[in-house]
Amino acid sequence: MLHARLLHYLDAIARYGSMRKAGEKLHTASSAINRQVLALEARLGTPIFHRLPRKLVLTPAGEVLLQHVRRTLRDMEQTQKLIDDIKGLRRGDIMIGIMNGPATTILPIVIADLRESCSGIRLHIRIMPQNEIVRDVVSGEVDVGIGFDFSPDPNINVFHTWTCQLGVVVSPGHELAHRKSVSFMDCLAFPMIIGDSAMSIRPHLDVLAARTGVELNPVIETNSVETMRRIVATGHAMTFLTSLDVIAETRTGDLVYVPLKDVDIQSQSLSIITPHDSRNALSAILLERFRSVIDDVLHTR
Repeated sequence: MLHARLLHYLDAIARYGSMRKAGEKLHTASSAINRQVLALEARLGTPIFHRLPRKLVLTPAGEVLLQHVRRTLRDMEQTQKLIDDIKGLRRGDIMIGIMNGPATTILPIVIADLRESCSGIRLHIRIMPQNEIVRDVVSGEVDVGIGFDFSPDPNINVFHTWTCQLGVVVSPGHELAHRKSVSFMDCLAFPMIIGDSAMSIRPHLDVLAARTGVELNPVIETNSVETMRRIVATGHAMTFLTSLDVIAETRTGDLVYVPLKDVDIQSQSLSIITPHDSRNALSAILLERFRSVIDDVLHTR
């Protein structure tokens, strides 16, 4: 491995074609640079520069070495920036694209934690449907995407995925509230509010209804998780959500989550995604906060 100072020497010599000019640029004696280069050539067993009368020119071996040198210097610069970000020496913005449900449940918890530890980070939050999150993550317009059931895409990086079991959400006084689990058929006798076709949870319910041989007949359809929670809390309807969708309400006792026991029900997948080539340390900080919060919720529910 080459010493960092030598990397800069080699880059400057190749750039200016002269040890003297490289020394002037780096504020280092050309004789010191020459000693380092000669020692490297001896170690490699081959010259890396042709010594011409008026300039130094890279040999074929030197060309190969220079590619490594400049790649290493770029990586060092990027790494230093990431370290500075993590140390809080920089302030920055993060664009988050998030689906409706996680935006009203896990996001507030993460923001509260982040404001205490990284107050220099400014968040821009967009509530977006599933397909738009993927689109804007791919384009780089969104730094972090959070939502359910993203389709695979080679242009995104999946930071982490959690399996979230669908369940029934009811008010504490509901007939199903004291069950340890319920079947889909158990729910059909009660008025229900369910997500419409714009919501990621709806295809799971349609598949379950088709497998059961029944037709969904909700009294209300909506694209708002918050609307679902509020109406269910009145006791006038039940709904289907994941435990993550009702974190606060189940902790306060305002709502009850009961797992579905249908063996063939497909769980939802909550994922955090980033652009494929993302190296944003501020985003990395946020990602770890989300992972910690979601892990805690799923393990303590």
